[in-house]
Amino acid sequence: MDTTTTWLRTSSIKPRRRRQHVASILAGTIAALYAMLFAGVLIIAGATDAERGILGVAAAVFAVVAGLLWWRRSRLLWAAAAVLQVVLGWMYLAIAPDRDPAFEMWGVTIRVVSLVLLVVLVRMLIAERRERKVGRPRAPR
Repeated sequence: MDTTTTWLRTSSIKPRRRRQHVASILAGTIAALYAMLFAGVLIIAGATDAERGILGVAAAVFAVVAGLLWWRRSRLLWAAAAVLQVVLGWMYLAIAPDRDPAFEMWGVTIRVVSLVLLVVLVRMLIAERRERKVGRPRAPR
């Protein structure tokens, strides 16, 4: 038996951890974008101090989410992070008509990364549910 087939059979936990780490990196990317917007490195036309403060809070929240996604394996965390993506996406679309311009490059970039994060989180939840249904042992926390 060659090492490739051995590795494939013994590494069933690795894809799960990889998805978890990808989700964490995506959340960290969102945190970094929000932090740069807060710090003024990236510019949003006409942003008030209050709006920039909200961006700072969003950066902190996403930094915490990124850390939790990296170190913690929890369906509740994944579901909460997925709901956060949906709520923030809805809020962005709801507020956009009142802004000038309605959609700016950084907001759309964050929403695209957020959409990819949402897909990864949903994929993680579905995979975990399938494994529970089949009765496979769960990975250690």
